[in-house]
Amino acid sequence: MTAFSGQSTSIVAANPPDGSLLAENPLQAVIVCAPNAGDCSRLAGGITLVERLYRQLQELDDVANIVVLKPPQLVVPLPSRRVRKKVEFITAPGADAWEMLRNASGQLNRRCLVIGGNLLIDQRLLEWLTRQPGDVLLTDRDGNPPEVAGCTYREAFEDIALGNRNSIVAVSRLPSYWETMHGDVPLHLARIDEARDQELAWGVLLDHIQRRTQELPSRYFDIPFENRLVRLLAPTAISANQVTILTTLLGFLVAVLYLEGWLRTGVLLAILVEVLDGVDGKLARITRTTSSIGEQEHILDFFYENSWYLALGFFFARQGLPHAFIGAAAMVAFDLTDNITYALLDVKWGRSLDNANPFLQRFRLIGGRRNIYTWIFLPGFFLNAAPVAFAVAIVWAGVTATIHVFCCATEVFRLLRP
Repeated sequence: MTAFSGQSTSIVAANPPDGSLLAENPLQAVIVCAPNAGDCSRLAGGITLVERLYRQLQELDDVANIVVLKPPQLVVPLPSRRVRKKVEFITAPGADAWEMLRNASGQLNRRCLVIGGNLLIDQRLLEWLTRQPGDVLLTDRDGNPPEVAGCTYREAFEDIALGNRNSIVAVSRLPSYWETMHGDVPLHLARIDEARDQELAWGVLLDHIQRRTQELPSRYFDIPFENRLVRLLAPTAISANQVTILTTLLGFLVAVLYLEGWLRTGVLLAILVEVLDGVDGKLARITRTTSSIGEQEHILDFFYENSWYLALGFFFARQGLPHAFIGAAAMVAFDLTDNITYALLDVKWGRSLDNANPFLQRFRLIGGRRNIYTWIFLPGFFLNAAPVAFAVAIVWAGVTATIHVFCCATEVFRLLRP
């Protein structure tokens, strides 16, 4: 997961450790389920808070193992099979999290990443904390007391328990631009203590997983349906991979319908595919179940999307439309060119073409891609103007590819210029 896009906030350690000390004291993640905090088994985004933390900490390479501190009477859910790092449960007395940490300090590693079991915390914050050399605590904004979220040496537990809390960083002051999501995504650090906080968690998480660059159909039509389906599916056993497989099968079924001339049925099914294509990624991100299949989903998308255009070309050619298949092949070529253009900037420089300049950010709303073509087809297929709609889509695909190639070349020259 990409962190703060080249920006950082520096924290100077009171006693900076040397390299050998860090090697001898690997970072240990400590989830503290304090008696005065909310229930760590409360659901947030379809999984329990503590399971979410298990999965988040599992993704951190710097974390050697996970410890759960709990009061004697509390039963904490065990990690799922997705969590491969060692998880150890330690019973510790104390009225609050820092007293528990102080009392259990002899059983912990010297350096700890401490997270309250009732917290909903951004993965970027966890990654940032692991890179800080000194004692650091987080608060949501300036002036508020720190949360049970920080990276610190165990020697500091006594001072923190007594209220001596230095190096407090407000999350609101950290940069929130996230290249992976193509825009600013607010960093979140929130306590989920009561049942009503679960709705807050849904709002925070659904906003967190939403890509910032969208075309018009996605922005104003797809997102409400996607979010509703994610909320229904997240607490179930249905996985993002299963949604991906279903979406791909339906995508190729659209091609069959187009090939056989069932254009109206096909375009309605294409809109369903459009919605489902956003659901699988969101479902994986909100439940932290991303996989290699999901990461390669765009390859499946490329094949079934272009099968639509070829199927329409075959159908219109059978109907006697001149150069229909050549037009379909051109549309595939334009789409391939567009994909290569995006990949060039992304792979070589880690940048999104959509964010290269303000014009491209606005052009993304209407630029040629599958969802835009589908909504061009929709009125054309239902108003008996299917060939016209197909021709408009081909022309717009060519215009889009031309604009993107030109802008990509301009951006590459800018990046290569000394």
